[in-house]
Amino acid sequence: MRKVVGLLVALLMIMSLVACGGGGDAGSGGGDGASAEPITLRVAVQSNEDHETCKAVRRVAEKVEAETDGGLILEIYSDSALGDYSAVFDEVRQGTIDIAVQSISGEYDPALEVFYLPYLFTNYEESAKVLSEGSNTYKLIQDKFDSYGMVYMGCYVEGFVQVASNTFIDNMADPSAKKDVLIRCPAIESGRLQMDCQGFPTVTIPYADLYTSLQTKVCDGWMGGTAELNYVSFRDVIKYLYVVNCQMENNSAFMNKETYESLPEDYQKILYDAFTEEAALSFDRAEATDNDNIQKLKDYGIEVVTYTQDELDVIASWVRDKTWDKDFEMMGDDVKDAVYADMGW
Repeated sequence: MRKVVGLLVALLMIMSLVACGGGGDAGSGGGDGASAEPITLRVAVQSNEDHETCKAVRRVAEKVEAETDGGLILEIYSDSALGDYSAVFDEVRQGTIDIAVQSISGEYDPALEVFYLPYLFTNYEESAKVLSEGSNTYKLIQDKFDSYGMVYMGCYVEGFVQVASNTFIDNMADPSAKKDVLIRCPAIESGRLQMDCQGFPTVTIPYADLYTSLQTKVCDGWMGGTAELNYVSFRDVIKYLYVVNCQMENNSAFMNKETYESLPEDYQKILYDAFTEEAALSFDRAEATDNDNIQKLKDYGIEVVTYTQDELDVIASWVRDKTWDKDFEMMGDDVKDAVYADMGW
């Protein structure tokens, strides 16, 4: 009887092992990435829900969820709900937030702000060559993020930064001429330098106070906004928009490297490809958005002043000559080498 009981117990143990699949990790994802429970990643997005970049991230989430059969879920927090861009950058680095799509913080390395270098390009064709995957500058940013324990997943362009004012600037196309229009610049050294070298008196005013400052003539104009931002937020306190294409407003997508590498390999590829594909599409979207909002400004009664490519090249050459050495002192020789290689210099 004891032998029969012993045989039955042994048989039950063997059957139990077979049912468990030989003791494999049920949550490891297996060869096809399927897992017992969906993996949820928190995504911090700087933009609001109506912004094109946030809409792009929503499309990324839908594509990822579909291609992983619901195995990977992106939980999106828009409108900087998880903190400002500096704090979120640090949290992604530490892994307390999984992914961010936002402005890049130069707190850890000034080189990370190279995408905001004044007159890095003057049109969309040039910008795509520099900001797209495969360029020297892009590779440098990828390597920088990797060194900080993060995976870089694309630059989302949003439109060229312009100059807007409530006073006419009659010599904008001559960068060597002295201007008498007080321009508000963001609290970024490269922004102030590029306006100073063009003969503008400048002032730094908090963005929250900018509308009132333009309204009450504390300043005459500002540099730092796209055509869209000027239409949405400042069309009642400006009279002129100067399409000088001095910088490209952009956000970057990046993820905690340890979290990324913990995903099944097929999930990694699906996630990375979804983000980089949307980033590549952002150039055409941004150009269309620029054109649409320039027309809206015209229709509203704002005088839009445009310049030929030759005129933009003159301004760009002047600003590069006067400011880039100082910018590269802050950003480093590796940034200079990457930018010069992309410029063909």
